[in-house]
Amino acid sequence: MRIFIALLFEDEIKDLIYDYLEEVESISDSGNFSSNENLHLTLLYLGETSPAMLERIRYKLNEIVMKKFFYETETLGSFKKSQNRRIVYLGVKKSFNLESLYNLVVLKLKELGLNFPTEKYTPHITLGRQVSLIAEDEIRQVKTESLRIQATRISIMESTRIDGELTYRELYQIPLG
Repeated sequence: MRIFIALLFEDEIKDLIYDYLEEVESISDSGNFSSNENLHLTLLYLGETSPAMLERIRYKLNEIVMKKFFYETETLGSFKKSQNRRIVYLGVKKSFNLESLYNLVVLKLKELGLNFPTEKYTPHITLGRQVSLIAEDEIRQVKTESLRIQATRISIMESTRIDGELTYRELYQIPLG
């Protein structure tokens, strides 16, 4: 099963983020856009993971002791993936608590012998993949307000397809204090 570690949002926050996604979709020729239910902030993508390793991961992440905290979103941005295709995202402001949580997750999983790329963590909320914008600069025209989001738990997620549709399922929750 394909696994990732994430922070999930309350429905009210998902709806606000989805409004931004719909605006991006309206200025795009094409793209694979996230469903409202799939919106999340990825902490770490693990990929294919055996059920036995999943249990070990759950056990290790339960060792994390951290209080709930707030983080905020920024503006829209994109990563160029190919000639005319981009990943469009809602940026997340750098935050000591978010960076600390990411580092704790990585530390705990390294204790299991798992290794991860050493690239810098760039928190963002993916809105669409393989997006072809009508005009590259139009994304800057989409107005966003900073959203204040509370992190209340770490979620261990499964990425799967149900009836051909990409679906993210929360397998386990690790509450933040």
